[in-house]
Amino acid sequence: MKGRNTKEKYLLLATSGLLLLATCLVFAFAQGQRAPGRQRRAPSAPAGPRSITVAKGGNFQKALNEAQSGDTIILEAGASYLGPFTLPNKPGSDFITIQSSALSALPSSSQRVSPLHSPLMPKLLSPGNNEPALQTALSAHHFRFIGIEFAPLNPTVYLRELIRLGDGSAAQNSLSLVAHHLLLDRCYIHAHPTQAVVRGVALNSAETAITNSYISDFKSKEYDSQAVWGWNGPGPFQIINNYLEASGENVGFGGSDPAIANLIPSDIEIRGNLLRKPVEWRG
Repeated sequence: MKGRNTKEKYLLLATSGLLLLATCLVFAFAQGQRAPGRQRRAPSAPAGPRSITVAKGGNFQKALNEAQSGDTIILEAGASYLGPFTLPNKPGSDFITIQSSALSALPSSSQRVSPLHSPLMPKLLSPGNNEPALQTALSAHHFRFIGIEFAPLNPTVYLRELIRLGDGSAAQNSLSLVAHHLLLDRCYIHAHPTQAVVRGVALNSAETAITNSYISDFKSKEYDSQAVWGWNGPGPFQIINNYLEASGENVGFGGSDPAIANLIPSDIEIRGNLLRKPVEWRG
């Protein structure tokens, strides 16, 4: 400060002091903003429904286990996934949807599919050993399948039921254990022409619909055989606009004592279905 008068010196010192004080205040404010417990963050938005793609060779059961209410699982059209697959019981009341990657190429939601649509559908396969392609855990709920093919792995494997919705055994002995809110829409469900399989869909659930589907080749020389049959689920059931093919009863309820006391399947709507028994099965 040599060469400056006293007034200029004091003015310069005062200005320097103010600048230092301002710098300290800014630093302290910044430190306070970063201090634990004082930082404010905007609340994170809840995660919305997800789309989970399972490509050919992927783990569909893992996707089922990880999916949450409202999610959609997309399976690759034409790909095969070897079961058995189990629908788990999990929280939430929005449907978990399992659909074909080629869903947009399939008939609309009011039209029935046929075997001609098989190339557009992913295939869930029963491995045999009397294990279905698809089954439900006790109390599982809110699952829908759209544009999916279900079949045995090959004509030589043994199974009695291809799909089990609900549980027909003594394990399901209470209404609280019944699987519910299930939908099969525009699905191709079949055995092989040279194969004996007793039942296409064992329907022992509640709030279940089978619509616009093609269920075929369920036949047996030893047992009554059905496309759709239930005995241990309360309903309501909707069986609408399907092709149903079986050597015994095409569709029905009862015929066996339920494990749930005093249960009578009821509120059943059967409408617009084509029921057929191929003449080549005679003899």
